[in-house]
Amino acid sequence: MKRIAVVFEGNIYRRLGVFNAVVNRVKHLRALQPPYSIDVFMIQGYDSGLNRWLHRTPCVKERPLAIEVEGITINVRWFRHRIFDTLVHKCLHKQPPIYLRWLGRLADELKGYDLISAHDRIAGTAASIAAQRYGMPLYITWHGASIYTDPIHDPLRRQVTCELLQKPACNFFVSKGLENCARQLTPKFPAQVLLNGAGDEFYQMDEGLRSQLRKSKGLVPGNKVVAFVGRFETVKNATLLPEIFVNIAKGYDGKVTFWTLGDGPQHDEVQEMFSTTGLDVKMWGRVPAEQMPSFMNCIDVLVLPSKVEAISLAAIEAIKCGACAVASDVVGTAEAVGHENTVPLDDNMPSTMAARAVEMLNGAVKQSLSPLVSWEATAAIENKIYCEALST
Repeated sequence: MKRIAVVFEGNIYRRLGVFNAVVNRVKHLRALQPPYSIDVFMIQGYDSGLNRWLHRTPCVKERPLAIEVEGITINVRWFRHRIFDTLVHKCLHKQPPIYLRWLGRLADELKGYDLISAHDRIAGTAASIAAQRYGMPLYITWHGASIYTDPIHDPLRRQVTCELLQKPACNFFVSKGLENCARQLTPKFPAQVLLNGAGDEFYQMDEGLRSQLRKSKGLVPGNKVVAFVGRFETVKNATLLPEIFVNIAKGYDGKVTFWTLGDGPQHDEVQEMFSTTGLDVKMWGRVPAEQMPSFMNCIDVLVLPSKVEAISLAAIEAIKCGACAVASDVVGTAEAVGHENTVPLDDNMPSTMAARAVEMLNGAVKQSLSPLVSWEATAAIENKIYCEALST
């Protein structure tokens, strides 16, 4: 049987977007019973002493070499970020030699596979070394920041990303908008859009169970919920949430509670801003992944005012659970929520986003996902590409 290696960078202590996307991609590929096996490798970085002090990151004492997530064994390869590597990168604008040697050793572990599927820049670098050394087809999936953020602010990362885009048999993008962003970096490369989907655990529960869940979270019948799900950081425009929520409260005649789910560097700042609004706000902090479907089934409207967003998993999951979602019109958000449910990213966004949210609360908006926004559809396309590559 042919063998495929999937390589990505992630964090076993914080299962966020790329981590969940990889798990779902592998799970749905395996469900097709393909003529190949799949092994998964995850790169996890951790800071050394000085870097830990500079970045205020916790000490990682336990470093397991493998974990199991939803029946998938993930082989974890740990890389220590040293202050010397940081200085070489930031001051000399070069790839740190220790980092490159480590990626080379990881590439050697991939010897013997028939195809490599990597995710984003770091995993893509290791995979491209292996593909070149051992003559196997390479595919790289791009998820977001490694296209629309890192190359813009870091010349070295821009150079590496542009070089990597030329190397695979095909680059996969999680939205057409993200592919368009990549073509602004370098215009010519092979590409295929593979949209994200929602995990099987995200679905609209029956009304009886939804009522019980809402009651358990302190909601009364008729109480609507408007929520933000994501990191509290600049790229998510988190500091606009109080203004958006105030405008929604002014425009909606019924009772509405506002939730936020997530943490991040701007959490306390936004919490302080909320304290002066007089709104009914509940900030839940970071919610464990296994609890997210129950929260999503309590939400009526999701608001996403991001400055950039490749395609919003939170919006896809919320809509799958029966909520509506309105987002800023950036990169690939419209591919998840529909163009009619996006608003321009301008000075009027808090009021225009609030107005659309009020229409949603009043039942004037019907929203559903495109059939292509599903892991099943993505797996079918991806499997066909891999089978054709492995048959040559």
